[in-house]
Amino acid sequence: MSGFTTIRTLTALLAACWFLTDIACAQAVSRMSTRFLARGEQALLEIAVTDTQPTDFPRIPAVEGVEITLASRAPKTQLQVGRRLEYVFEYLVSSYAVGSHTLPSFEVVAGGLKLSTEPLSFEVFNPDELKWSEATSGRVSFRYASAFRVLNPSPYEGETTPVEIKLFVPRDLFVQDWGIPDFERDGLTSWRFQPSVMRGEVNLLGLPYVSVAYPSTLTPTRTGKVGIGPAKIRLITTQVVMDGFLQRVSQEVHVDVPKLELDSQPLPPGAPEGFENAVGDFKLAVSTEVTEVQEGDPIPVDITVTGSGNLDTLRAPAPVDPTGWKLYEPTTNARGDERRELSGSTTFHQFMRPLELKPAVPAFRLVYFDPKEKAYKTLTSEPIVLNMKPTAAASAAAAAALAPPPSLATPVERMTDILGILSPASLTLDNQGGFPKWLGHAIGALLAALLIAKALWMRYGHRFHKDPVRQQRLAALREVESIRENDTSFLMSAGSYVERWFGAHPDPELRGILEERDSLCFRGDAGKNTTLPPDRRNAILRSLRKAAMLLTFTLFMASGTSNVRAEDPATLARQAYESARFDEAVAHWLKAGPYESLSADTLYNIGNACYRAGSPGHAALYYRRALSRDPGHAESRQNLRFIERKYGSITVHRPDYQYALAKIPLSSWQNMLWAGAWICALAILVFPATRPGAKVRLLAVCLLVIGPMLAASGALGWRYFPNDSEFASPSKQAVIVEPDAVLHADAARTSPEVIDAPPGSICEIIRQSGRWAYVAFATKTRGWIPMENLETIIPTSPPEPPRIRKPKADGKSA
Repeated sequence: MSGFTTIRTLTALLAACWFLTDIACAQAVSRMSTRFLARGEQALLEIAVTDTQPTDFPRIPAVEGVEITLASRAPKTQLQVGRRLEYVFEYLVSSYAVGSHTLPSFEVVAGGLKLSTEPLSFEVFNPDELKWSEATSGRVSFRYASAFRVLNPSPYEGETTPVEIKLFVPRDLFVQDWGIPDFERDGLTSWRFQPSVMRGEVNLLGLPYVSVAYPSTLTPTRTGKVGIGPAKIRLITTQVVMDGFLQRVSQEVHVDVPKLELDSQPLPPGAPEGFENAVGDFKLAVSTEVTEVQEGDPIPVDITVTGSGNLDTLRAPAPVDPTGWKLYEPTTNARGDERRELSGSTTFHQFMRPLELKPAVPAFRLVYFDPKEKAYKTLTSEPIVLNMKPTAAASAAAAAALAPPPSLATPVERMTDILGILSPASLTLDNQGGFPKWLGHAIGALLAALLIAKALWMRYGHRFHKDPVRQQRLAALREVESIRENDTSFLMSAGSYVERWFGAHPDPELRGILEERDSLCFRGDAGKNTTLPPDRRNAILRSLRKAAMLLTFTLFMASGTSNVRAEDPATLARQAYESARFDEAVAHWLKAGPYESLSADTLYNIGNACYRAGSPGHAALYYRRALSRDPGHAESRQNLRFIERKYGSITVHRPDYQYALAKIPLSSWQNMLWAGAWICALAILVFPATRPGAKVRLLAVCLLVIGPMLAASGALGWRYFPNDSEFASPSKQAVIVEPDAVLHADAARTSPEVIDAPPGSICEIIRQSGRWAYVAFATKTRGWIPMENLETIIPTSPPEPPRIRKPKADGKSA
């Protein structure tokens, strides 16, 4: 029984919560099919209750000069587009009293609560005042009347007021489709005009006419003369014609609506603090579903403004005391067709993050101007009590204060400017100084080949016979070396050795030995002994040994000795940079060679010139291009960090250890890996290439310990080195180069803004649509941005010097 009782109690509680939620969400509104009635014309009055079914009919008070009759005996249930379920009571309103009338608030009982509607004002006019025009539908001409009508011809700037297009056409015109008007606006905003559901009837010019209302609202955006219209409405009419047989023919006809001008008044002076743009009569309610929070957790707050006024352009109310709170940009649910109504509600969703312990959500304030009372008013909500608990870090703060002081963090770079330009040996990658990257691998491979050859020779060398020619050449050379006492005999033997083994046309060095022999040994006093200095004797022997070597090394590195011309791009670029002609410097550096051959130093210098010219976005672009050419380019990475901190660029945030790894060039980590691998390979090859007990084996054992450590360190540094290709493919990466770039929700400048994109921000291009690109940032934010605001890091065509917009000179810059 206890379990059944518990279930029944929970069911009752849930039903009560649902009932209370319905009551809290219930709202009563009243609306008329038209607010401008010709004398004797009827309008449809609707009293609607949202979500909660009323328990009785509304109480209809008597209004002098106005007749209100019930149109239906039961409330009609309908589901509005973009709204919730509504229960609608329908009444007919008519009057013969020309002038302005006001329907008071109607009370409706729903869910045990009394709900009240907003008062409604409408106008009854004399149909004799209508201005008539003539149009033709097919072969039938007819007269019609049309006009813009507004309740308040002198609204305040920012005041929303009801407006209608009122159209009268003959009843026998048989209009099949009432089109949407196309009209102009001058100094005001207005929502779309749509025909009302109810069609009125009135006698005009002695004939029955149909009246159609196009209700909406307008809001002046400036003071002085403002206007709406002229407008054009397309009507589709149906006629029955006799063309051999009866048939229905649809005809298209356009009717014109003349322009309406209004006098917009400025708001009175003396607006209190906190006034933004609220004009009307409002009520304020603030609520949150989260009251149990921890320090630092964001709190969602709903701010609901109800009433009549400029609900569509209303700015969100602000906290009375925002101290200690981080406020995020509020969002609101866009209103739909209800924008054509003066009354309603709008809800702002505000996220707030406490920066310290707070006992309550602060009160919110709405300052508005009431045009009926011509006075400024202030609404203030009640604070919402919070149960906020400190975080674990805050709880440990006291204990941490008594603990020994922690070690200081790594100092932050205090750069106030970028690093200077570099002077590379070459602007391109073709003829740069230094050793080529493959040289180390070539030396390692050569040593490995020698060790492998030595090991194979030790194992299989006994199977091969020695080359007799080589042995004879070496024996003859040893005979020449053995002659030490007689220099004449030494020269004669050396010359014979050259002639025998190197032919009649030896290289110049050996030819010099032959000439020296001929001049000293075959002169007139040949019997006299020739004396050679010891240095010359040793030089001749070195030349002979060198020529007799079986294996020779070829020096493949040759540096050019061409003189720098007066028109060298490096010189011209540096001169232009030092003369503050940064555009010319960029052009000279780009002309140094094809873009694919430009070195990382050259791209870095272009980035510096762009920054000096006033474009941090292009500077960041070329720093990233330099890093794509050489990921270990330290100067580019340091200048890029400076730009990102200075301009708040959106970038890829990395752990601190990756920035520490970046202090060592990527090439060094790669060389460390390959050096360790080659050391291990050579150390292993030492053992089969040497005999047991050889001292070099002890060195090989040490290298087998050092090599894996080097290889592992290099592999880890290479693996975790900062690489933006992890964020997006390099071909899809782009940099925001223009200032004041804004991300939009759609590919149109009139679409809602998503986020500001500071210059130097990196993004991924997901797709393109015409002049717009759909991009994503590392912060997971996506949106549309014009293509002229960004450039890809890997250009699809040879880049041109950037066109940098120069700031206009003013009193601060001139």
